Amino acid sequence: MNSPRSHSELVTLRKLAQDLATRRKERLSSVHLLAAIAARGGPGGELLHDRRLDEEAILKACRSVDDEGADPIGRAMSSARDVAKRAAAKEPTALHLLLALLSDRGAGAHRALLQSGIDLARLRTAALQIAHGVVAPRRTSTRALPEGDTEALRPSWRTESPSLGGPGATGMSGNPSVTGLSSGPGMASGPGVAGVSGVTGVTRDGLGRGHASVRRGTGPGARPPNTVGPANRPPNTVGPANRPGGGLSTRPPGAVGPADRPVAVPLFPPPGWRSDAGGQGRGSTPPAPPATTIASPFGVPAAPAIPAAPAAFAGDEVRPAVAAPGQGATQPATGRPALLPPAMAARFALDRASFPVLSALGRNLTLAAAMGELDPVVGREHEIEQVLDVIAKRHANNPCLVGPAGVGKTSVARGVAQRLLEVAEPGAPPQVLVEIVTSELLAGTGARGALAERMASLRSELRETPGSVILFIDEIHELIGGGGIDEAMAELKLALSRGEICLLGATSPEEYRKTIETDPALARRFSVVEVEEPSEEDAFLLLRNVADGLGTHHKLDFTDEAIATAVSWSVRYLPGRALPDKALSILDLAGARTRRRATPVPGKSVEVGPPEVAEVVAAIADMPVERLLETDRERMLGLEQLLADRVVGHDEALGRIARVLRRNAAGIRGRRPIGSFLLLGPTGVGKTETAKAIAEALFHSPDAMTRLDLSEYAEAHAVARLVGAPPGYIGHEAGGQLTEAVRRRPYQVVLLDEIEKAHRDVLEAFLQVLDEGRMTDGRGRRVDFTNTVIVLTSNLGAAEASALRSERTVGFGRKEGGPPPERLGEAMLGAAKAALPPELYNRIDEVLCFGSLSRDEVAEIAKRLLAGLEEQLEERGVRLAVEPAAIEALLEAGGFDAAYGARPMRRTIARLIEAPLADLILRGELEEESTALVDVDEEGQVVVDALSRATAEAG
Repeated sequence: MNSPRSHSELVTLRKLAQDLATRRKERLSSVHLLAAIAARGGPGGELLHDRRLDEEAILKACRSVDDEGADPIGRAMSSARDVAKRAAAKEPTALHLLLALLSDRGAGAHRALLQSGIDLARLRTAALQIAHGVVAPRRTSTRALPEGDTEALRPSWRTESPSLGGPGATGMSGNPSVTGLSSGPGMASGPGVAGVSGVTGVTRDGLGRGHASVRRGTGPGARPPNTVGPANRPPNTVGPANRPGGGLSTRPPGAVGPADRPVAVPLFPPPGWRSDAGGQGRGSTPPAPPATTIASPFGVPAAPAIPAAPAAFAGDEVRPAVAAPGQGATQPATGRPALLPPAMAARFALDRASFPVLSALGRNLTLAAAMGELDPVVGREHEIEQVLDVIAKRHANNPCLVGPAGVGKTSVARGVAQRLLEVAEPGAPPQVLVEIVTSELLAGTGARGALAERMASLRSELRETPGSVILFIDEIHELIGGGGIDEAMAELKLALSRGEICLLGATSPEEYRKTIETDPALARRFSVVEVEEPSEEDAFLLLRNVADGLGTHHKLDFTDEAIATAVSWSVRYLPGRALPDKALSILDLAGARTRRRATPVPGKSVEVGPPEVAEVVAAIADMPVERLLETDRERMLGLEQLLADRVVGHDEALGRIARVLRRNAAGIRGRRPIGSFLLLGPTGVGKTETAKAIAEALFHSPDAMTRLDLSEYAEAHAVARLVGAPPGYIGHEAGGQLTEAVRRRPYQVVLLDEIEKAHRDVLEAFLQVLDEGRMTDGRGRRVDFTNTVIVLTSNLGAAEASALRSERTVGFGRKEGGPPPERLGEAMLGAAKAALPPELYNRIDEVLCFGSLSRDEVAEIAKRLLAGLEEQLEERGVRLAVEPAAIEALLEAGGFDAAYGARPMRRTIARLIEAPLADLILRGELEEESTALVDVDEEGQVVVDALSRATAEAG
């Protein structure tokens, strides 16, 4: 048995990591855990070995580890358990621990992998595919440890089948050639297995063969892997290896060949498959079905086992094709293979005579699942199990799916319908899930009492077969809070209280609190099942499976890179929507646009890649496509130049900002924001402009910023404006100004202006943000700040610095050149330390002092302001020509003042250039293709003249 080893696998890895650290006389860290995974072998170890990362290579890649945060080992173990739970694994394994280390950017293991130069995205994708069953792990032997204890470290993923009689039985995992069942009716095999073209193993780059695109399987049983449904029920025996001729392989265990490649094993035996010793195996002709009827689960005669026409499913929306006897499953109109033949699916159909109202209003999702009408469901095993557990309860057996729009609540319901096929026992009445659309239920019930009469009819139909029919009502708040609220709630409460119906509802958290939670009598009848937004990894796997049907619709293929970029870019640039809906909408639009523009080439399929996805995202986010396609590595390495393109001067401060952002972007930051900076200096020197430059460099737009003027938060009660009012107060439902802004757009700069004017309680609210990257709002929800940059600005110390500049020596005049910059910086830092709470000041990454702008720097700012003015005039077809002498005249006319920075120059340009330009435009002197000349007259005054096109060309 492998359960004890699986249960203790994390403990074993930790013990091995401790031995490694002790032997090397080092403090235990996550790097030793990663080395233990490599030393142990198994799927996780093999993924590292494929990239030439063994125990020694990992330990050499990161010789010193520090700043991993509190308890990095415990954090990694807890994260591994969460990963295993999301993957519906019974116990966490080394593969789940590897995924946890890959996700923790603050861990030394993540740093070691970065320094090794491997592609972390491909490694994570390969690990996710194995963990979620997209591809099977390779059968490899356990690596021997120096102590020779291989039994304790045997990979838990190599199991022995108890049905075959022990280790010596044929077909055990010890025979690497026995990998599954051979191809046949209703089963997937070959390169097109599991709906992923050519995925037959894990190659060195982390993906299976043919990983570049996801294609629809062409076999009769081709079905996306790791789906919820009867196709995933494991057979009780291990069939012959998938090789020509069938039978068992006689290849010795050490041999390598095609049969050793992992084959996706279909987990549901096809119709007619017999596993008894005297029966027939795969490839045999199944026996003809008996010419009898199947007992109806609803107490009335059912359709014949082999219906003569689609009318056998009268009352349901599904109209499956009819198979001839012995032909197994058929191909429905959707192009997706049916999971069961009509003869077997007939037992899940509703009888119109017994269920007239339900048949007219509802859609039998269980029957639709049996006929292959529903898309596969991945990544929602935990929620589906919760729903099934609630349904099996005796009291309050009505689950309610609660989650934001677009997270997949309807998909969970469809997964429940598919799972009901699995749990259906032969000869016992099955359970079916019937979906009722609220609008159809309310249609035609305008007269008083009509809705109550319809609900009573449904109750009477369901009362005859208690527990056999489960109703699914999406957007259930529309029924409870609609026009017939009194009638609907009275009938619904009565039916639920008596246990006459089993109801599966779906709604959003806001609507649940508004319509159901406010009625305690109704709320106690439901059991809430939270459906949260999936992680980026789970969303990638989900879209990788549904891209099959999406590609069939658009008649093209979606590459893995397109799916990955759609997920990551949708998280960054579509913050107002939830995964996987927003990423799926991007792929759908990219497929439609690509298909419309593509020129058909015989024998060559059309593919959607990152450039096509970038075009769609750029249109939605209103940004250049080139910026999207630019890699983060290129942008980070050139960060100083990107900041300097927008900010004049302060080269040292910009360099320190760039170094902090590069360090944190590489994962050496833990669970903290990307960066936190306190910018000190007088007014007009570029502190706010620096925040905009960071937003543009990191998040592609200067508008990716939330600006809070903390002078408005001078009172203690202003904390409620940040995080939201507590329960019971007005505005509780609206949320906080800061928390809601970050929730809607997680990737942005948070600018806290004039921080010295905020109340101390307001400042202390940011301690969690700067230290742990999170804040809890007034409704108890955690808001993630780990993808934000926190910029605090203040004028603290500006008065002291100004006083130092104005100091006079004994005699006449001021000091030549003023005090040194170091002395000015010390004055500003001292003022900031005295004014801010020590616990806040100590959590900031960098405290930067911005000095006054020089005359040359203000002149450069004037040139940039005039360049922006020229762009505005070009929209009118007017050119702007500026003579160099005009810049000097602007400085002399009041554009330069060391005490006020760049703002006097902005006012001077508005007074001396923009105002005359406006007069020329209104008088009609500046027409299209004319030129506005900014020059200086004989008295040194700035003048603006209008030149015709001919005059401008002649001059």
